[in-house]
Amino acid sequence: MISLPNMFLKQAVARVSRTVPLQTVLIVPFMLQTFVTVGLVGYFSFRNRQEAINDLASQLRRELTNRIEGKLQTYTEIPHNINRLNASTFAQGKIVPSAVKGEFPLWQQIQIYPMVSDIYCGDRTGSLLGVRRSPADRSIELRSSNVTTDHKLYGYSLDRNGQGDQLVSQGNKPFDARLRPWFKAAVTAGEPVWSGIYADFASQLPTITASTPVYSTTDRSLLGVCATDVFLPNEMSRFLASLQIGKTGIAFILERSGQLVATSTGEAVISSGAVANRLSAVESRNPTVRATAAYLREHFSNLWQIQTAEQLDFDFDGRRQLIQVMPFKDTRGLDWLIVTVLPESDFMAKINQSIQTTILLCIAALLLSIVICILIARWITKPIVSVSQSAKALADGEWNQTVEIERSGDLGELARSFNQMAHQLQIAFAKMQSLNQTLAQSETRLQKILESVPVGITVLDATGRPYYANQKAIQLLGKGVLPSITPEQIVEVYQLYVAGTDRPYPTEQLMMIRALNGEQGRVDDIEIHQGNRIIPIESWGTPIFDESGNILYAIAAFQDITDRKQAEKLLAEYSQTLEQQVTERTLLLSQEIEERQRVESALRYSEEQRRLTMDLTHIGSWNWNILENTTEWNDNHARLLGLVSNEVESSYQVWRDRVHPEDVERVEQAVALALATHTDFEAEYRVFYPDGSVHWLVGRGRGIYNGAGQPVRMLGVILDVSEQRDAALRERKRAEAASILEERNRMAREIHDTLAQAFTGVLVHMGTVSQLVTIKPEAIQTHIDIVRELARNGLIEARRSVAALRPQLLEDGNLWTALEQFVATMQSSTEARLTYEVIGTPYTLPPDAENNLLRIGQEAFTNAVKYAHANEIRIELVYEPASCYLRIKDNGRGFEVSPTTISRGFGLSGMTERAEHIGALLSIESQLGQGTTVIVSVQRESAT
Repeated sequence: MISLPNMFLKQAVARVSRTVPLQTVLIVPFMLQTFVTVGLVGYFSFRNRQEAINDLASQLRRELTNRIEGKLQTYTEIPHNINRLNASTFAQGKIVPSAVKGEFPLWQQIQIYPMVSDIYCGDRTGSLLGVRRSPADRSIELRSSNVTTDHKLYGYSLDRNGQGDQLVSQGNKPFDARLRPWFKAAVTAGEPVWSGIYADFASQLPTITASTPVYSTTDRSLLGVCATDVFLPNEMSRFLASLQIGKTGIAFILERSGQLVATSTGEAVISSGAVANRLSAVESRNPTVRATAAYLREHFSNLWQIQTAEQLDFDFDGRRQLIQVMPFKDTRGLDWLIVTVLPESDFMAKINQSIQTTILLCIAALLLSIVICILIARWITKPIVSVSQSAKALADGEWNQTVEIERSGDLGELARSFNQMAHQLQIAFAKMQSLNQTLAQSETRLQKILESVPVGITVLDATGRPYYANQKAIQLLGKGVLPSITPEQIVEVYQLYVAGTDRPYPTEQLMMIRALNGEQGRVDDIEIHQGNRIIPIESWGTPIFDESGNILYAIAAFQDITDRKQAEKLLAEYSQTLEQQVTERTLLLSQEIEERQRVESALRYSEEQRRLTMDLTHIGSWNWNILENTTEWNDNHARLLGLVSNEVESSYQVWRDRVHPEDVERVEQAVALALATHTDFEAEYRVFYPDGSVHWLVGRGRGIYNGAGQPVRMLGVILDVSEQRDAALRERKRAEAASILEERNRMAREIHDTLAQAFTGVLVHMGTVSQLVTIKPEAIQTHIDIVRELARNGLIEARRSVAALRPQLLEDGNLWTALEQFVATMQSSTEARLTYEVIGTPYTLPPDAENNLLRIGQEAFTNAVKYAHANEIRIELVYEPASCYLRIKDNGRGFEVSPTTISRGFGLSGMTERAEHIGALLSIESQLGQGTTVIVSVQRESAT
């Protein structure tokens, strides 16, 4: 008994066999089996490779984000490191904005860091000192605002050595550093802070400012603020662009507000124009940046919710995008997000290639199976199919049909009968097919010719109605053939206008209409208006005549000349622009040549003047390379050392061999002190000439330092001061003789007015006493008392005169104790804080030297209190084996040191005379607002 399922199966097979071709029944089952097997293998291979690629993409996102974070940490530390160094220098008094002091370290710093645009410091008076990098030519400019500039911002150009004072810019408004946002932000925070990102007013580049407050190391009072401007967004954008982020991946940094900080797409994060605005990520021109920012806002609802690194993905334009977002924070106020976006397609290329390979293999296997099945099926069904197809073709009118079956039996007999019938039909219709074919070929040939030409062609009959238009004509006119319109309607229907106007083109001027009148010609002043599009065209017209000369129809051809018109316009504009640019460039080139010639002439003149000045003044110059320990000097220097310049090589040892042995150590110590304190070097010393003579030279020098403050070079000059010292010595001896004579005269007057008068009174009263001894003895006592009083007064006056010759302080001790007593006495009479220190092992100097050193110290102290209004005064007495130094330093108002100020007052001329009197060297260093330092040094040998 047949089961019910088997019955239904047999019925289904029967229905299919009646409708499905025999070849399909043979081919499809084997093809499906092959396709399913290969497809399953390819699918599982794809899944495994996709998981491996996803893991690789996750690792790459983490690595890229970590690299960006590391670079960002490095870049954000640089400006604060600069500020920390400058704040320390500021607190030590080596950077003084109000006195334009300390610009050289700022210049060195901006040279080291190309990403830095400005480095500056402002003090509590509103003054500012800094350096700025020009965005145009990368030159460095010193910027200063203080009382000397009337609190306006001045700019001075700096050369490659950090020197220069040429004014290149001058502000026209008062500038107060205390009112600037960076100053206020640092003071309010009380610690290092960042500004927001803004457009630099000069270069319009996105900039961010790091600032830090500077406090006094003693009382923690505010001294000022140091700040650094950096092109951080541009630097980070360049770094992001340099990263290999897959094939088409991007990376960008944004603030929590959604505004872009940097991007690898090359897009500016600040718009240019009259008002510079920050660019929000959702407004970016890059669609991937815009879509990613929108997705992050939607996913987290608020960018402030992102507190840890996250890996996400979303679909954009039908492609899956892989995201990693990571917060970046520092202790100074930065709170940004680092975002990397990798299209999944960058990693799926190999998988897609594998899929393609798998699909190709499947197709190849399927095709191979189909081919095999078809070959077998064809061999089985070929005779039947051949007869069926031939019969169907005959039914459709295809009379040239035969059946070739090389088989016997019923199929062979059927084929022979079919071939006889087909042969008879072929003979019947052969002639009719030949005639139809000739006609069709003629029409087809004409149609192909008209459609293949690259211009529009229309044909009008003798009445002026459109008859034919090829595809190019339909494309240009926007409409096909409308046989019902009249010639007068052609302009309106096809929107034909005079070129460059809104006037309809005159119908009688159309070439197709003129061709109906027997004319031939060409026009190019026609425009076709299609909606918002205007097409300029060039048109030709030709009449076609019959054998009698009558016009059968007119042919009009036309083409789009838009490109030609634009090219003609561009060529005219380019010619005009080129002519203008050539004229401007020629003028600029001429100006540049003249300016360069003027500068070169000025430089040559300046160099010649410098050399002539050095030769005429007999000044020797030297250049000591500290790092390489090499020395160079000019011919004058060699002559001043008693050398022949072309016989001895310049070196430090040659110079040292010429210096007096007693002066070598002192000069070397002075050089070391100047390099250590970043001050100018000056010292007088003796040199031996080959003839045995001794000459006095004065040497002056200034150090050049690297970014770390280490000396790398010292430049200086020497000058022979032997004649000046001899003249000064003669003058000092003459002054001493005059002083001694004056002192003798003064003492004579004092003795005459005091002691002589007292002794005269004693003699007078003693004469009276001798007379009263016998006459009136009782009156003697009165005269004796008077004599005693006169003697006492004379003794007092004698002691006073002696005290005037030598200070009482030195009478009771020596120089170091006298200074100690003086400081102790003055401490109670002034509010200034006094410090006194003795350095080295004290020894006694000649009384005259100690007396003058004490007087110089007293005078310097009086000036510091009385005129400089100092609140800190430090006195140091330094004993060295060969010399003794007295240094008085205050933090008062200071003054500009010049021969005029020294000779004009403040007791400075007296101190100079006292120093010269004992053969000592007096040095006075002072600047406005920086205090004053007085140093007097005396050689132990010369003093004795």
